[in-house]
Amino acid sequence: MGNQIPFEDFGGNGEVIHFAHANGFPPKTYQSLIDNLTPDYRVISMQLRPLWPDSDYRNFSNWERAGDDLINFLDQQRLKNVIGMGHSFGGIATVIAAYKRPDLFSKLVLIEPVVLPDWVYLMTKFLPKILLKKTNPIVKSTLVRTDKWVSREVAFNHFRPKKLFADVGDKELLDYINAGTKTENDGTVSLSYSKEWEAQVYLTFSNPWGYITNLQTPYVALRGETSTTIRDETWAKWQSLKASNTLIQFDNCGHLLPIEKPSIMAQAILNYLKPTES
Repeated sequence: MGNQIPFEDFGGNGEVIHFAHANGFPPKTYQSLIDNLTPDYRVISMQLRPLWPDSDYRNFSNWERAGDDLINFLDQQRLKNVIGMGHSFGGIATVIAAYKRPDLFSKLVLIEPVVLPDWVYLMTKFLPKILLKKTNPIVKSTLVRTDKWVSREVAFNHFRPKKLFADVGDKELLDYINAGTKTENDGTVSLSYSKEWEAQVYLTFSNPWGYITNLQTPYVALRGETSTTIRDETWAKWQSLKASNTLIQFDNCGHLLPIEKPSIMAQAILNYLKPTES
């Protein structure tokens, strides 16, 4: 890609951390977590393709594209040996990039990466996309979600009682609202990450096991105990891999653990990155 890929620069000093955000959650959603990292590291975050101007979700066919985008971005920035950190979709984009270009990464921090049960990958391999669109509950609910409000305050009040955000603090929810909405010409606000793009990402996930089992880069994987993304049987399979990597589970946390428990998460990440100083 010839054009410069847009990104957020959170500042900070030290080694570079690249943070890859989740599907539907733009970089500044994670402000609380990142604020705990910038005293020791410089943190940057590429905007994933759904946030690029004029990007077309119909041209996005698999998550390998997101991994390639990350490779292109780091090459554009002339960066190597960065700490690759990612949440959910961003975690798998980071895994794919690190598998393809291990020279770009020194360590990985994978926060609730989308690693699903084997039967899901088997099913999606043979079912046509049109059928998946009709049968996948998360895709169906995404496409009918509210995506416009009179104001950010109204948007906040819309999301506050949602089960997904039950364990997310007001400050972090507000970060999500501010990061994830844009003001329209008439003064209303709408999601900056379109629901069509979000649904397309859910429809095109890639099986990451081949990448994970062949990674040359050391990593830590972080899971929320109540996660519906990394299920118990998947976590057990991952733990059984004979690899010298670290897997940590956080009790009383779900898939959104980076914004549910940002301080605890940051401390665990810092302990992994700088074990001799903890």
